Amino acid sequence: YSTPRLFIGDTEFTSFTSINYKNGGNNQVTTLQISLKDPELDGAALMGKKVVFYLNHGAEDTVPFFIGRVRQYQPSDSALSITARDVLTFLTGNESPVLSLTDSVNYDGYTLAQFLYDYISTNINKKETLIGLDMLNETDPPVTLTGVRGKSMTPLNIVTNKLPKKTSNLEDIREYRILLRNDATTSHITFAKEQGLEDAAVSFSFNDGIQKLNYKKRPSANSFTVGVNDSIMEYVDNSLPTGVVSGKLSVSKFDYPDEAKEEAYITARVEENKKEVTLTTSKGHYLDIGNVIQINTPNHPEITGKHRIKAKSIKAGGTDMLCTLTLNKETPQVRDYI
Repeated sequence: YSTPRLFIGDTEFTSFTSINYKNGGNNQVTTLQISLKDPELDGAALMGKKVVFYLNHGAEDTVPFFIGRVRQYQPSDSALSITARDVLTFLTGNESPVLSLTDSVNYDGYTLAQFLYDYISTNINKKETLIGLDMLNETDPPVTLTGVRGKSMTPLNIVTNKLPKKTSNLEDIREYRILLRNDATTSHITFAKEQGLEDAAVSFSFNDGIQKLNYKKRPSANSFTVGVNDSIMEYVDNSLPTGVVSGKLSVSKFDYPDEAKEEAYITARVEENKKEVTLTTSKGHYLDIGNVIQINTPNHPEITGKHRIKAKSIKAGGTDMLCTLTLNKETPQVRDYI
């Protein structure tokens, strides 16, 4: 039922004991952790090599499930461990030239798509197409980088921080995601809006897909304080049945108190509806981050309904092909705690 295939460079490797795929959400780099049986294989010779992984779950894939590059290896007495990262790695950290935007050197007037096209064409795709641009599109509405200033910024963080949210329905706040769409040889970067809760969704139940379910609900943020010019905006949501739980807004600068209050209200709505749900499933391997699924669990009526995928991991090896979906709650970023 599952026949995954792995290629590194021009060579197919059938000697892998396990492959762990991890997409933590938050528009971050996806990793593929590979364990090979051959400990004498020269890991150094594999550094930088192209990695192509076909999941082949249920049928033969026509395009790779993952395309990336070897970025780390670790030999042991019995195996060789290899870490590959998808092509977003070229837009962040040590993989990309950092940017310092000033009043004289900047991307004022560039949309997010125009910025990525210029940066990738100039700095990444010099000798070969590492990041495909054929599917690069604009967000709706388009967002520009006018006024963006700072030192030592990475392209991925610049774009992630400017991605718009769709807030016409405050009970179903949808975000734009940076996704990679693969063809036979290349990963193409694109923007995709999260599915709406009113959209059709794949159904999961204990009789259909769910092997294991864990969930928890924490007190949601209900109190927000933020500086607006020379004043302080304070917003308290609902009647504080769980006591005061201070929250943090994703936007730090506002021109008017009403803007800050609206952002606080939106954040409170999002936090209120969050339940941390983790599913181990036998299906859903090809669903994207941002897709909506329907959970049907009569024994757990509090989580029956629609949930949005925030992270995904897959473990392949032997006859096993375990898929774990994290729903509703984003994986915290290290920068949230610094």
